[in-house]
Amino acid sequence: MFKIIAAFDGLKYSSATCHYAVEITRNTSSFLVGVFLDDKTYTSYKIYELVMEQGLSEQKLKKYKDRDQQLRHSSAHLFADTCKKSGIAFKLHHDYNIAVQDLLHETVFADLLIIDGSESFTHYEEVHPTRFIRDVLSNTQSPVLLVPHTFHKVEKVVVLYDGANPSVYAFKMFTYLMANYADLPLEVLCIKPMESNMHLPDNKLMKELVSRHSSEPLYTILHGLPEVEVVNHLSKIKENILVVMGAYRRTMLSRWFRSSLADAIVKELNVPLFIAHNK
Repeated sequence: MFKIIAAFDGLKYSSATCHYAVEITRNTSSFLVGVFLDDKTYTSYKIYELVMEQGLSEQKLKKYKDRDQQLRHSSAHLFADTCKKSGIAFKLHHDYNIAVQDLLHETVFADLLIIDGSESFTHYEEVHPTRFIRDVLSNTQSPVLLVPHTFHKVEKVVVLYDGANPSVYAFKMFTYLMANYADLPLEVLCIKPMESNMHLPDNKLMKELVSRHSSEPLYTILHGLPEVEVVNHLSKIKENILVVMGAYRRTMLSRWFRSSLADAIVKELNVPLFIAHNK
Protein backbone atom coordinates (compact mmCIF):
# COMPACT_ATOMS: atom_id res chain seq x y z
CA MET A 1 0.00 0.00 0.00
CA PHE A 2 1.38 3.40 -1.04
CA LYS A 3 0.74 6.84 0.41
CA ILE A 4 -0.53 9.10 -2.36
CA ILE A 5 -1.07 12.81 -1.84
CA ALA A 6 -3.33 14.93 -4.03
CA ALA A 7 -2.75 18.69 -3.82
CA PHE A 8 -5.64 21.15 -4.06
CA ASP A 9 -6.26 24.87 -4.24
CA GLY A 10 -9.46 25.07 -2.19
CA LEU A 11 -10.46 28.29 -3.94
CA LYS A 12 -10.22 26.68 -7.40
CA TYR A 13 -10.98 23.03 -6.79
CA SER A 14 -9.71 20.60 -9.45
CA SER A 15 -12.19 17.75 -9.82
CA ALA A 16 -9.82 16.09 -12.32
CA THR A 17 -7.11 15.82 -9.65
CA CYS A 18 -9.62 14.14 -7.37
CA HIS A 19 -10.80 11.69 -10.04
CA TYR A 20 -7.27 10.66 -11.08
CA ALA A 21 -6.20 10.32 -7.45
CA VAL A 22 -9.23 8.27 -6.44
CA GLU A 23 -8.92 5.94 -9.44
CA ILE A 24 -5.21 5.27 -8.84
CA THR A 25 -5.70 4.89 -5.09
CA ARG A 26 -8.56 2.44 -5.52
CA ASN A 27 -6.82 0.33 -8.16
CA THR A 28 -3.57 0.08 -6.18
CA SER A 29 -5.22 -0.39 -2.76
CA SER A 30 -3.33 2.66 -1.51
CA PHE A 31 -3.96 5.43 1.03
CA LEU A 32 -4.90 8.90 -0.23
CA VAL A 33 -4.27 12.21 1.50
CA GLY A 34 -5.99 15.31 0.19
CA VAL A 35 -3.58 18.19 0.84
CA PHE A 36 -5.49 21.47 0.85
CA LEU A 37 -3.04 24.34 0.57
CA ASP A 38 -4.93 27.05 2.46
CA ASP A 39 -2.08 29.56 2.22
CA LYS A 40 -3.03 32.55 4.45
CA THR A 41 -1.37 34.96 2.01
CA TYR A 42 -3.46 33.70 -0.93
CA THR A 43 -7.06 34.86 -1.40
CA SER A 44 -9.65 34.94 -4.15
CA TYR A 45 -9.87 38.72 -3.96
CA LYS A 46 -7.42 41.54 -4.67
CA ILE A 47 -6.68 44.26 -2.15
CA TYR A 48 -7.95 47.04 -4.42
CA GLU A 49 -11.42 45.45 -4.29
CA LEU A 50 -11.58 46.38 -0.61
CA VAL A 51 -10.72 50.06 -1.01
CA MET A 52 -13.54 52.61 -0.98
CA GLU A 53 -13.53 56.41 -0.84
CA GLN A 54 -13.25 56.35 2.94
CA GLY A 55 -10.46 53.79 2.88
CA LEU A 56 -10.30 50.04 3.49
CA SER A 57 -13.75 48.53 3.91
CA GLU A 58 -13.77 46.19 6.92
CA GLN A 59 -17.26 45.05 5.93
CA LYS A 60 -16.10 43.98 2.48
CA LEU A 61 -13.01 42.32 3.96
CA LYS A 62 -15.13 40.19 6.29
CA LYS A 63 -17.51 39.30 3.46
CA TYR A 64 -14.69 38.17 1.16
CA LYS A 65 -12.89 36.27 3.94
CA ASP A 66 -16.09 34.43 4.80
CA ARG A 67 -16.62 33.60 1.13
CA ASP A 68 -13.10 32.18 0.81
CA GLN A 69 -13.54 30.12 3.96
CA GLN A 70 -16.77 28.70 2.60
CA LEU A 71 -15.16 27.89 -0.75
CA ARG A 72 -12.33 26.02 0.96
CA HIS A 73 -14.77 24.17 3.21
CA SER A 74 -16.90 23.14 0.22
CA SER A 75 -13.85 21.91 -1.72
CA ALA A 76 -12.67 19.75 1.16
CA HIS A 77 -16.18 18.39 1.65
CA LEU A 78 -16.45 17.52 -2.06
CA PHE A 79 -13.13 15.65 -1.95
CA ALA A 80 -14.10 13.72 1.19
CA ASP A 81 -17.51 12.86 -0.21
CA THR A 82 -15.98 11.50 -3.44
CA CYS A 83 -13.50 9.38 -1.47
CA LYS A 84 -16.24 7.97 0.77
CA LYS A 85 -18.38 7.01 -2.22
CA SER A 86 -15.37 5.29 -3.81
CA GLY A 87 -14.68 3.27 -0.66
CA ILE A 88 -10.99 4.19 -0.41
CA ALA A 89 -8.90 4.92 2.68
CA PHE A 90 -8.24 8.67 2.89
CA LYS A 91 -7.40 11.64 5.09
CA LEU A 92 -7.40 15.43 4.77
CA HIS A 93 -4.51 17.80 5.53
CA HIS A 94 -5.01 21.56 5.75
CA ASP A 95 -1.71 23.45 5.35
CA TYR A 96 -1.81 27.17 6.14
CA ASN A 97 1.70 28.43 5.37
CA ILE A 98 3.34 29.26 2.01
CA ALA A 99 1.74 26.80 -0.43
CA VAL A 100 4.82 25.61 -2.31
CA GLN A 101 6.86 25.15 0.89
CA ASP A 102 4.11 23.18 2.60
CA LEU A 103 3.56 20.96 -0.43
CA LEU A 104 7.26 20.19 -0.88
CA HIS A 105 7.44 19.22 2.79
CA GLU A 106 4.47 16.89 2.29
CA THR A 107 6.26 15.17 -0.62
CA VAL A 108 9.06 14.08 1.73
CA PHE A 109 6.56 11.72 3.36
CA ALA A 110 4.70 10.57 0.24
CA ASP A 111 5.21 7.93 -2.45
CA LEU A 112 3.44 9.95 -5.15
CA LEU A 113 2.10 13.48 -5.62
CA ILE A 114 -0.87 14.12 -7.93
CA ILE A 115 -1.55 17.72 -8.90
CA ASP A 116 -3.31 19.70 -11.64
CA GLY A 117 -0.66 20.99 -14.06
CA SER A 118 -2.34 24.42 -14.15
CA GLU A 119 -2.16 25.16 -10.42
CA SER A 120 -0.68 28.60 -9.76
CA PHE A 121 -1.92 29.94 -6.40
CA THR A 122 -2.01 33.42 -7.87
CA HIS A 123 -4.56 35.83 -9.31
CA TYR A 124 -2.58 36.30 -12.50
CA GLU A 125 -2.82 34.34 -15.72
CA GLU A 126 0.38 32.38 -16.35
CA VAL A 127 1.72 30.40 -19.26
CA HIS A 128 1.76 26.69 -18.45
CA PRO A 129 3.58 25.28 -16.65
CA THR A 130 3.17 27.94 -13.98
CA ARG A 131 5.96 29.12 -11.69
CA PHE A 132 4.35 27.13 -8.88
CA ILE A 133 4.44 23.90 -10.88
CA ARG A 134 8.02 24.56 -11.99
CA ASP A 135 9.07 24.99 -8.35
CA VAL A 136 7.31 21.78 -7.36
CA LEU A 137 8.83 19.73 -10.19
CA SER A 138 12.32 21.04 -9.53
CA ASN A 139 12.29 20.36 -5.79
CA THR A 140 9.83 17.56 -5.11
CA GLN A 141 10.94 14.67 -2.92
CA SER A 142 8.55 12.19 -4.58
CA PRO A 143 7.49 11.30 -8.12
CA VAL A 144 4.78 13.61 -9.51
CA LEU A 145 1.78 12.97 -11.71
CA LEU A 146 0.71 16.19 -13.41
CA VAL A 147 -2.87 15.86 -14.57
CA PRO A 148 -4.91 17.92 -17.04
CA HIS A 149 -7.89 19.98 -15.91
CA THR A 150 -10.29 17.42 -17.39
CA PHE A 151 -10.32 13.75 -16.43
CA HIS A 152 -9.84 11.16 -19.18
CA LYS A 153 -9.51 7.44 -18.58
CA VAL A 154 -5.99 6.42 -19.59
CA GLU A 155 -5.87 4.05 -22.57
CA LYS A 156 -2.16 3.93 -23.39
CA VAL A 157 1.21 4.65 -21.72
CA VAL A 158 4.13 6.29 -23.55
CA VAL A 159 7.57 6.13 -21.95
CA LEU A 160 10.11 8.74 -23.07
CA TYR A 161 13.53 7.11 -23.14
CA ASP A 162 16.92 8.57 -24.09
CA GLY A 163 19.26 5.93 -22.72
CA ALA A 164 20.20 7.97 -19.65
CA ASN A 165 19.65 6.74 -16.08
CA PRO A 166 16.86 9.21 -15.17
CA SER A 167 14.57 8.00 -17.94
CA VAL A 168 15.04 4.37 -16.86
CA TYR A 169 14.49 5.34 -13.22
CA ALA A 170 11.23 7.10 -14.12
CA PHE A 171 9.96 4.01 -15.92
CA LYS A 172 10.77 1.79 -12.94
CA MET A 173 9.08 4.14 -10.48
CA PHE A 174 6.02 4.28 -12.70
CA THR A 175 5.72 0.50 -12.84
CA TYR A 176 6.14 0.21 -9.07
CA LEU A 177 3.65 2.93 -8.14
CA MET A 178 1.04 2.62 -10.88
CA ALA A 179 0.81 -1.08 -11.60
CA ASN A 180 -2.89 -0.57 -12.33
CA TYR A 181 -1.84 0.54 -15.83
CA ALA A 182 0.28 -2.57 -16.49
CA ASP A 183 -2.26 -4.11 -18.87
CA LEU A 184 -2.50 -1.04 -21.09
CA PRO A 185 -0.63 -0.77 -24.41
CA LEU A 186 2.87 0.61 -23.81
CA GLU A 187 5.12 2.50 -26.22
CA VAL A 188 8.77 3.38 -25.63
CA LEU A 189 9.61 6.55 -27.57
CA CYS A 190 13.22 7.51 -28.25
CA ILE A 191 14.37 10.60 -30.17
CA LYS A 192 17.96 10.53 -31.45
CA PRO A 193 20.20 13.10 -33.19
CA MET A 194 19.94 13.23 -36.98
CA GLU A 195 23.35 11.67 -37.58
CA SER A 196 22.87 8.73 -35.19
CA ASN A 197 21.74 5.18 -35.95
CA MET A 198 18.26 3.77 -35.34
CA HIS A 199 19.26 1.45 -32.51
CA LEU A 200 17.62 1.79 -29.08
CA PRO A 201 20.28 2.80 -26.49
CA ASP A 202 21.22 -0.24 -24.38
CA ASN A 203 18.80 -2.14 -26.56
CA LYS A 204 19.08 -5.56 -24.94
CA LEU A 205 18.99 -4.34 -21.35
CA MET A 206 16.10 -1.91 -21.82
CA LYS A 207 13.96 -4.40 -23.68
CA GLU A 208 14.73 -7.01 -21.05
CA LEU A 209 13.42 -4.63 -18.36
CA VAL A 210 10.38 -3.42 -20.29
CA SER A 211 9.31 -6.97 -21.19
CA ARG A 212 8.91 -7.72 -17.47
CA HIS A 213 6.20 -5.07 -17.28
CA SER A 214 4.49 -5.19 -20.67
CA SER A 215 3.56 -8.17 -22.83
CA GLU A 216 3.69 -6.45 -26.24
CA PRO A 217 5.57 -3.13 -25.98
CA LEU A 218 6.01 -0.93 -29.05
CA TYR A 219 9.37 0.74 -29.67
CA THR A 220 9.50 3.94 -31.71
CA ILE A 221 12.79 5.62 -32.67
CA LEU A 222 12.77 8.98 -34.43
CA HIS A 223 15.41 11.51 -35.49
CA GLY A 224 15.24 15.22 -34.67
CA LEU A 225 14.86 17.67 -31.79
CA PRO A 226 13.15 16.08 -28.78
CA GLU A 227 11.03 19.17 -27.94
CA VAL A 228 9.62 19.07 -31.49
CA GLU A 229 9.45 15.37 -32.30
CA VAL A 230 8.00 14.24 -28.96
CA VAL A 231 5.12 16.71 -29.07
CA ASN A 232 4.44 15.98 -32.76
CA HIS A 233 4.41 12.23 -32.20
CA LEU A 234 2.27 12.33 -29.06
CA SER A 235 -0.27 14.68 -30.63
CA LYS A 236 -0.97 12.09 -33.35
CA ILE A 237 -1.87 9.29 -30.94
CA LYS A 238 -5.63 8.80 -30.89
CA GLU A 239 -5.89 7.07 -27.51
CA ASN A 240 -5.93 8.92 -24.19
CA ILE A 241 -2.28 8.64 -23.18
CA LEU A 242 -0.20 8.98 -20.03
CA VAL A 243 3.41 10.07 -20.56
CA VAL A 244 6.34 8.94 -18.40
CA MET A 245 9.58 10.91 -18.35
CA GLY A 246 12.74 11.35 -16.32
CA ALA A 247 14.60 14.23 -14.70
CA TYR A 248 13.13 17.70 -14.69
CA ARG A 249 16.19 19.38 -13.20
CA ARG A 250 18.57 21.04 -15.67
CA THR A 251 21.53 19.78 -13.68
CA MET A 252 20.76 16.11 -14.25
CA LEU A 253 22.89 14.13 -16.70
CA SER A 254 20.01 13.18 -18.99
CA ARG A 255 20.77 14.67 -22.40
CA TRP A 256 17.35 15.91 -23.37
CA PHE A 257 14.81 15.16 -20.65
CA ARG A 258 15.29 18.59 -19.20
CA SER A 259 12.71 21.14 -18.15
CA SER A 260 12.13 22.47 -21.67
CA LEU A 261 10.72 19.14 -22.83
CA ALA A 262 8.41 18.78 -19.85
CA ASP A 263 7.32 22.38 -20.36
CA ALA A 264 6.50 21.70 -24.01
CA ILE A 265 4.40 18.65 -23.12
CA VAL A 266 2.48 20.51 -20.40
CA LYS A 267 1.92 23.52 -22.66
CA GLU A 268 0.98 21.73 -25.89
CA LEU A 269 -0.69 18.49 -24.78
CA ASN A 270 -3.63 17.89 -22.47
CA VAL A 271 -2.30 14.61 -21.03
CA PRO A 272 -1.22 13.25 -17.63
CA LEU A 273 2.56 13.44 -17.19
CA PHE A 274 4.44 11.22 -14.73
CA ILE A 275 7.83 12.67 -13.74
CA ALA A 276 10.43 11.13 -11.46
CA HIS A 277 14.07 11.99 -10.93
CA ASN A 278 16.66 10.23 -8.82
CA LYS A 279 18.60 12.57 -6.58
